Amino acid sequence: MTSSSLDCFPDELIRHILLYVSPEDNVVNIQPVSRRFYYIANEPLLWRYLCRKSFTFWRPEHYFLAKLSDPRPTTIEWKKLWLRRKRQNHLIKRLLDEILTTRYHQLRNLQRICQFGYDAKDFLLEQCHVDESHDDVLARRYYAISALDSIHRGMAVEIWSKCYETGTDPYSGLDRALGAFDMFVLHDQPQDLEYILSTLDTLAQRFMQEHPEHTIMSTRQKALALNRWLRAQNLLGMENETINYHNLRNCLLGHALSDDEHPSLPIISSAIFASVAERLGMSSACCAFPSHVHASVKAPPGMTLDGDVEEDPKAEPETMYLNPYKWDGEVTLDELRRALVELGWTQGSEVFLRASPVPIIVLRTAANIKAATSRIQNLADRSGEPIEVEAKRLRAGHPDINVEAAKYASMWAELMVKPVSSVHWDHNLEAFLHSFAMSWGEDAWIVRKYLLPMYEQFVASQPHVRNRAGWENVREILNMLDNLDGREAVVTRRYTQEMQERVRYRIGQVFRHKRYGWIGIINGWAAGSAGLPVPHYLDGYEDEVQSPTTSPRSSGDRLHSEGQLRPQLARVFYTCMSSKRPRIDRLRVAQNSIEIITDPNLIPESLKFLAGKYFKRFDRKTCTFVSNIKESYPDD
Repeated sequence: MTSSSLDCFPDELIRHILLYVSPEDNVVNIQPVSRRFYYIANEPLLWRYLCRKSFTFWRPEHYFLAKLSDPRPTTIEWKKLWLRRKRQNHLIKRLLDEILTTRYHQLRNLQRICQFGYDAKDFLLEQCHVDESHDDVLARRYYAISALDSIHRGMAVEIWSKCYETGTDPYSGLDRALGAFDMFVLHDQPQDLEYILSTLDTLAQRFMQEHPEHTIMSTRQKALALNRWLRAQNLLGMENETINYHNLRNCLLGHALSDDEHPSLPIISSAIFASVAERLGMSSACCAFPSHVHASVKAPPGMTLDGDVEEDPKAEPETMYLNPYKWDGEVTLDELRRALVELGWTQGSEVFLRASPVPIIVLRTAANIKAATSRIQNLADRSGEPIEVEAKRLRAGHPDINVEAAKYASMWAELMVKPVSSVHWDHNLEAFLHSFAMSWGEDAWIVRKYLLPMYEQFVASQPHVRNRAGWENVREILNMLDNLDGREAVVTRRYTQEMQERVRYRIGQVFRHKRYGWIGIINGWAAGSAGLPVPHYLDGYEDEVQSPTTSPRSSGDRLHSEGQLRPQLARVFYTCMSSKRPRIDRLRVAQNSIEIITDPNLIPESLKFLAGKYFKRFDRKTCTFVSNIKESYPDD
């Protein structure tokens, strides 16, 4: 259609047509047509619509929702905002393409993507769901979800980092602080923090609509009515607690709100009640009672719980207690005190009857998650039984990876919400740094931004200076990861006929461990362990389970440093990804432990997903993964 054929159309019709024209066509093909078209195609309200249509997720710094509700929308530079997001997406695409092309500075490029925050989420979600026809489908999906997961974790850690900020109310923000745990297992699902907050808002609105008399209720009446209503909606507690109590999803606020059955531990049930009660104008909090957490509600200033005027204006506000997990009614103070005596608390028990600050509830939730993941690991020897499968089932993601992510979340929470002034602040620092460096290296930007300042503050506050090295030193671990990320690829070739005969297997082949039965994918090899990729980890068959072959102080092969290399020169070793330990991507295995398999149905789904770290796609005909590490193994 020519410009002359459109000249007879009124502006209103052209504006309507432009709603169905892509922003790119608008800029390239419509605006140059004429001054009239240029003017209409640049109208702020059109670009406001295009911003909403083109991008779902926005960094908080944009104040996008506030701009949408601005009474003067034409004063906002919507087109400039759209162009900025488009340029960002081009950069993110280029960084992702570099990640898929070379392992050189791969972590650095991942971190650059993550620092765009939610501005990167729309593009990353597209990449998480690319079609199977893509040549690099596994790699593209893997690195997109890795970046997205890291962005989510960064948001969670930022929330926890604010728990002790000057001026922060230690009793506010419980919903966000507990919802942060869900962000570690969110993946590509929509139930993020905004979902959790809006769901709690909706529950409060529904309660008010169904209880129009709430405005004339006393605080006690309103609290009891809310508790009964939430329990009637099946939003508190759980079914078959004898079997289901220790399931991982029960520890997660977002899962409790979104799951069809809404199962939750007492601490999460109390948090749901307290969060909705706060939205209804009540002063409510969780009480960290020893057996399980209760909820408390305080009377308004100068009033009693029953709506009467408080006779003594200096008296402590009257408090009532509830057990949302189990009962509709109120729990009396005498009942709680008797329970404390039965539990052996005869002194200092009053602390359990006070509202607990948010950091205390976060730490207790972290402890619950650790207990749940530990129980799941103890059930691992009965793999596949319904009790183990159900214990680690979440709404999305691969169960074994989710268990590791939840455990990782609990370690982050412990470090972030404990005061740095505590002498035990670094109690789990070594375990955390080992887990981070081994499995979550893309989070280096989060560690550098939030944990490193806390660590340096802690070290500076210690009365006795001591040398902190290796897994005790945050900066040293970050430097180690930077050094590994900046290494040029070491090329390993099959130069001779002898080498080809000695090294029987190739990159991408799938095998079963002859002794232990787990499934693995070969992603490295060497004639003698000294040539294996660094870092790598030793296989249990060699009686070296869970021992890293490198330390932050030495990136050389541990066998070499122990002087044991010479007797092994004739042996061929491989590194692999394994179903046994999904977050360790280079587990060492001897050649004589490998039994090649050719049935694709034997490969766990979680292993197929993780294979994207080293492989482009899976070839079902040959039951092999197509290598994406040709720069290191060009002959495979």
